[in-house]
Formats: sequence, C-alpha cells, structure tokens
Amino acid sequence: MSAKVFGWLFSKYFLSLSSAKKIAYIAVFIALGVVTNSLIEINVTASNRITFTYFVCFFAGFLLGPLPGFLTGFLGDAIGFLLVPQDVYWLFGLTLGLIGVLAGVARKLPLYGKKGVFLKACIFFVVSYVLVTCFLNSLVNYWYVYLFIWQGTVKTVFWVWLGGRLAFQTIVFAVNVGVCAAVLAVLVPTRMFGFFKQELAPRQAKTEQEAPLPKAL
Repeated sequence: MSAKVFGWLFSKYFLSLSSAKKIAYIAVFIALGVVTNSLIEINVTASNRITFTYFVCFFAGFLLGPLPGFLTGFLGDAIGFLLVPQDVYWLFGLTLGLIGVLAGVARKLPLYGKKGVFLKACIFFVVSYVLVTCFLNSLVNYWYVYLFIWQGTVKTVFWVWLGGRLAFQTIVFAVNVGVCAAVLAVLVPTRMFGFFKQELAPRQAKTEQEAPLPKAL
C-alpha cells in the first residue's frame, strides 16, 4: 500500500534517486519558488502581477511528482511572504501548490514518446488555465481585493472585474507556457538528467523492433 501511495506522490525518476539528491532537488525548486514569489514577481495592480510561478510549479510537479510540486508552490509562497511581507492570504499558496499537483498528475498519464511528453504538458496547461487561472485564482484574487483593498466594500462586480483580470493574466500565462515549452524542447530530445526515461524507453524499444534486420551476406 505504501509503495502505491509513494508511486502516486512522486515520479518514478524521483523515487530512483538517492535521499541526498531528493532533498537537493526539492530544496532547489522551493528556492526557485521563493525567488519567483518574492524577488522576481512584479505587482501591476492589486489583482494582476507578472510572475513565473507557473513555470517553477510546473517543472517541480512534472519532473518530481505531485507532492514536491505542491511543496514548491505552497512553501515558495510562504517563505516568500516572510522575505517580502504582504497581507496574509494563504489561499494563494494553496492554488500555487495545486498547480504543482496538477502537473504531477498529468505526468502520470499513460502517454509515451516525445509526443506523449508534450501532450501531457498540453493537457496540464489547458486544465490549469481553466481550473486555476480562470476559476480558483480569480475567486481568490477577487476576495483578496474585496478584503484588503476595497476594505469590505464591493466596488466592481465580479464578472466585470474578471474580464479585466483575464485579459492580463492570459498574457502572463501564455509567456509561462512558452518558457516551459522551450525548456521541454531542450530536456526531452537530449534526455538531460534522465527525467524522461520512462516515456522514451518504450518508444525506443518499439523503434528497435520495427527496424529491418540486416541482410545476410
């Protein structure tokens, strides 16, 4: 039972690593989460910000698994708050953690080969955009503005506010998707660090089986 639980919480590659490497990978991604949440993040308005947290949470979940993805999003936001204090609203950290979980779950879909890797990434981006960016994050941001900016007074109805927010956040999301795709385009074909051996091995074996046998002399 515990093996099945660990198999769901972490990627196969992550489970194959030594304890020291596991800790190192998680620490690096959490550190990147802190940087993107506190140092690189640019607040444009109370509900719109330019950030690369999607990029970090995606790779934490996609490469290491749902649990490391969640820890990267949640702890990255929490530690980032300690470095750059703002109004406390922990739902931000939960939605960021959810992005990492979704990436880790998408990685476990039974799709193989290079196309399978990119297809799983595409599925993640579509689901996370609809569920997190358009729905959950929008609700969280609206209530954040309502509580801390508008001081409990509704100044703009949700649907009007949502249209303005999504017009901006869709661009930020698209930039994050582009950066993720560019990095995947390097990691997958070159098989750097062995992250994608699981998906590429069956494709390679199939190719070898289909290759014509050399003619006898």
